Amino acid sequence: MNNLKSSKLFSFAVVAAFLMANVAIGQQQTLPPTVQEGVQEDFSEKEIETFVKINKEIMPLQENIQTDMVSSIEEVGMEVPRFQELAQAQQGGKLQEVSQDPKELEKFNAVGQKIMKLQESLQGEIEKVIDDNKMSTEKFEAIYMAYNTNPEVKQKVDKLISEDT
Repeated sequence: MNNLKSSKLFSFAVVAAFLMANVAIGQQQTLPPTVQEGVQEDFSEKEIETFVKINKEIMPLQENIQTDMVSSIEEVGMEVPRFQELAQAQQGGKLQEVSQDPKELEKFNAVGQKIMKLQESLQGEIEKVIDDNKMSTEKFEAIYMAYNTNPEVKQKVDKLISEDT
């Protein structure tokens, strides 16, 4: 049971981080005022409950996409840790230093494009779940940011998640 709780919390963290990474890219120039001025920390119980409900709905979507991503990487004959290493090198502008193999780089680029499409698809599904639950993406992001920075918000969210296990 403890593993199940840890798994749910891990999935929550991964989903939220994944969402934030994708949303942040799309909103770099128009950050909500709460992000610019500091993290909002006062949320109603209903907002926290909705946030947890959304995350519970998102978890299976994220798990499916994650499985698809791993399959995509393995289908081209690459191992996930190597793909991650190349992705980190690419982000740091050091891809050529990590791999000089044109075939490996071709595989990496091909699977990278496929993963980007999977991420875009997931982003759309996540936004739909948030919208279906009558919460704005901005509010979801604000609660997520507070979850990561405010122990009280984190405690409230974690308590609701653990009550369901």
